[in-house]
Amino acid sequence: WSDLWYWVPLLVYAGAIIYLSSLSVPKQEFAGLVHIMKAMLPSQRDVFSIISDKYYHIAEYAILGVLTYRAIRYSWGKSLGASAGMLAMLCIIVFGCSDEVHQWFTPLRETDGWDLLADTIGGFLGVSAWEVVRNIPLIRVLDETIPLKLQMTMGMLSFKV
Repeated sequence: WSDLWYWVPLLVYAGAIIYLSSLSVPKQEFAGLVHIMKAMLPSQRDVFSIISDKYYHIAEYAILGVLTYRAIRYSWGKSLGASAGMLAMLCIIVFGCSDEVHQWFTPLRETDGWDLLADTIGGFLGVSAWEVVRNIPLIRVLDETIPLKLQMTMGMLSFKV
């Protein structure tokens, strides 16, 4: 049961990415600041669209990177050792590739190699950030004890049923 604490958030988040990726909507701007800058500098319209889109991809996949690395590290970390981060990155890149292929078949969406690069950068930043953050004592204690408490709670619930 304790592995659920690590895998469920990852699977829900990955499912949300797949769902949003399947929507047939044209590219949209993500930040209000971009709209203001476009109004002030209309000749730079395409540059701001591209930049805001890539920041969105980086942020989206940084979160995916944290969740993927957590799930892999805490499920198989002792047996994988230092290669847990590399496996997490491989999973993120494969997921990003499959997302781009999926968009190829989605009406009004397009495949973009720059999106995949932004996804990879975001995944790397997420994996790297979690490697640093998990060494903060409070974070480590919370992340290691909550699954144990969850497991004990689930065990108690199964005895009551």
